[in-house]
Amino acid sequence: MTVWGMFSLVALCLGGAAWLLLKSASALTERAAGGTRTARRRLMSQDSLMEWLVERLTAAGLPASPAVVALSGGSLLVLAMLLLSRLGAVWGPAMVLVMVLAANALIRFRAARLRRRARRQLGPFLGQITRGLSAGQGLETAFEQAIKRSRPPLSDALSRVKLRRQLGQELDEGLAREGEILRLDELRLLATAIRINQRHGGSLSEMLDAFASALHQREQSSRELAAMTGETRVSAWVLGLSPLALTLFIHFTQPEFLAPMLESAGGRQALMLAVALQLGGGWLLWRMLKSV
Repeated sequence: MTVWGMFSLVALCLGGAAWLLLKSASALTERAAGGTRTARRRLMSQDSLMEWLVERLTAAGLPASPAVVALSGGSLLVLAMLLLSRLGAVWGPAMVLVMVLAANALIRFRAARLRRRARRQLGPFLGQITRGLSAGQGLETAFEQAIKRSRPPLSDALSRVKLRRQLGQELDEGLAREGEILRLDELRLLATAIRINQRHGGSLSEMLDAFASALHQREQSSRELAAMTGETRVSAWVLGLSPLALTLFIHFTQPEFLAPMLESAGGRQALMLAVALQLGGGWLLWRMLKSV
């Protein structure tokens, strides 16, 4: 396939993607502007490409709206077209793949960091709600007062819950939905506790106090485990980065040493096999890091 043929194919794909994004944004706007109460409650349900992208950006703490997503996506697609036209049929798709993987890794990294920060802030937030309930405030009043005393990123997530409540969604449903978007199980457990209290009664302040104590103990145990497994984590990073660092060192200091491998067919196959083994080993080390 020639470069112009690939360029035409990419342009066709870009046009289809833009049409899908605009259609999704139009549907999201219609649901936000009106519709039944059930439709308003499903304002941020994951049923289109646009909403999926908005939720991913929201979880990472990035500006999330249909207009921002469409503009950012269009810019990235134009950059991908330039890479394909400039770098050819071999390196162009490779660079586009690297760009997509790097963007996804950045979003996942930001989302994980914000999730850890929100998890640490959730215990003090529950303590503020408990004190408000003990002082005679209602649940929603204590919830709103606690939001004012909280800091980002937890305050941003809880403000979205408050907005859903104003649109007609129940408090426990809003918390559960935000827990799904942020992948924060603690918010889902909080929603379950509120739902059980509303349906079956009981002391909500005692339940939240016990929940906050459990979160504190979990955070303390997590820090102790991270301290005990620090050597394992450092070893995994060293083992994973050593082959890449050694290859780059040889390439910049003695490029003629790697020239036969890059110029011969067998050498390129060996290089591809080495890259595949390196990626597989990096994935295994990542799974080991996630398991401790």
